Amino acid sequence: MQTLLGKIIVLLLLFVLSLHGYNVSMSVNNKNPMVGEKCILSLEFNYDNLEEYEIEEAEFEDFEVKLLDENETQESNSTWSVKQRYELTPHKAGTITLPALKTHIEMIEEQYQERYNRNKYLKKFDIFTQPISMTVQPLPDELTITGEYELYAHVDKNATKLGEPIHFTIALKGEGNIPNLDFLTLNIPHATIYEKLNTPYEKSFDIVSNSDFTIPPIVLKYYNQKNKEVMLLTTKPFQIKVIGAKVKKENSSSIWWFLLLLLLPLFWFISKSFKHDETKALKKQLKQCKDKETLLKKLMPYFYKNRQLTRLIYQLEEVEEKEFKRLKKEILDCF
Repeated sequence: MQTLLGKIIVLLLLFVLSLHGYNVSMSVNNKNPMVGEKCILSLEFNYDNLEEYEIEEAEFEDFEVKLLDENETQESNSTWSVKQRYELTPHKAGTITLPALKTHIEMIEEQYQERYNRNKYLKKFDIFTQPISMTVQPLPDELTITGEYELYAHVDKNATKLGEPIHFTIALKGEGNIPNLDFLTLNIPHATIYEKLNTPYEKSFDIVSNSDFTIPPIVLKYYNQKNKEVMLLTTKPFQIKVIGAKVKKENSSSIWWFLLLLLLPLFWFISKSFKHDETKALKKQLKQCKDKETLLKKLMPYFYKNRQLTRLIYQLEEVEEKEFKRLKKEILDCF
């Protein structure tokens, strides 16, 4: 109810103001553009008597906004019209509402115009456009880039000396929603790359490598609004020769790995033999322990060897003399 009442009040206020010769409106020539597709917003403010006015500058979230032109003309002896045109470029898909724009007005009614203290009757108020709802369509193939482009790439040389860089440049020409080439990067294994944005649409790379390398193709996929087609631009790869680079020797480590695999069983057998001898010597020492205190000292390094041995060592601390031999035999079985 309150919402409906508020709308009625706004409409009545607009009607009253229009009777006094003030109204402002805005419209777009396309309410269903695609992402990146430009459309035109027109704003018109009409007035007949005022001291000053200020039209709010159009700024909308998720849109790039550019003022194209602004004209003020006299429609009749007492009526004036201000017309503005903006270019809107949506950045994302979805239903988006352009909020109302405000025009601030300062006026003195005609019957007070000639009074010496006329500023006493100065009135200040704001009028608003109606908001506009737009449905921005997504680009096909989940693309985010649209426009019409040409892509160029070149290197300053196809061969360089060891330690000296190759200069690689990418240039983009055309028009669309790409703001700059900051997003463009190179991935070349075993190479050091320094990049620089020369202009928004030209980027250069200095590449240094200790061996021959390939600059991979640069690929740009986008939607052409004019032709209504998905376009794919690709530069050619560049093969770069590094003079003085060390020639990679055939990897001989594979032979050593082969030998190691052959010797692993032998290592395992020797290791097991050593372990067996150590265990045999330990068990001999444990058998020679005649009381639980001596046995406990020998067993301390193996306290957490396994759960069974740990449990038996705990029992050994409280065992009676008559049970000592039986418990010692169980402990020896754990090795």
